[in-house]
Amino acid sequence: MRLFVAVNVPAVAPGKDSPAVGGEAPAHLTLKFLGETPEDRVGRLQHALESVARQFQPFRVELRGVGAFPSPQRPRVVWVGVSEGSGQLVALAGAVDRGVHALGFPMEDRPFVPHLTLFRIRTASDHKLADAWLSGEPNRSFGSCMVQELLLKKSDLLPRGAVHSTLARLEFGPSF
Repeated sequence: MRLFVAVNVPAVAPGKDSPAVGGEAPAHLTLKFLGETPEDRVGRLQHALESVARQFQPFRVELRGVGAFPSPQRPRVVWVGVSEGSGQLVALAGAVDRGVHALGFPMEDRPFVPHLTLFRIRTASDHKLADAWLSGEPNRSFGSCMVQELLLKKSDLLPRGAVHSTLARLEFGPSF
């Protein structure tokens, strides 16, 4: 199974003043991509993530601003940034990274940058779409929400794109 750890965020849909993305961006923000994982490891993984989730309290996240990796001048990925809650997401991603490392998953070698991927650039039309997004209102808000749980998610790659399903919801705060 192809797995990752995420949190829910507002869906980012193109507005009347925004370029079309080809549908909504995922309503989750990935904290850690785990990759191909044998099914027999899911129980231990869920237990480790439950321990991480208990260390955190719910917090607010606001999606704001559009940018690109590696840079707006040479975009490969267009993303929406995080303003409020960015520090908590960095701390949460670090705790997830350490928690799953204990199960044999490799540690990240780059700092976590909270963002929601809108799309990857693969074609000339993607470049035009990137130019349209990156030339729009740079600090636009895409909504906010309370982050209250970790999600263990599965990604099935299909010809029409990835289909994500939630395997486990791990609520923040101490268990009683």
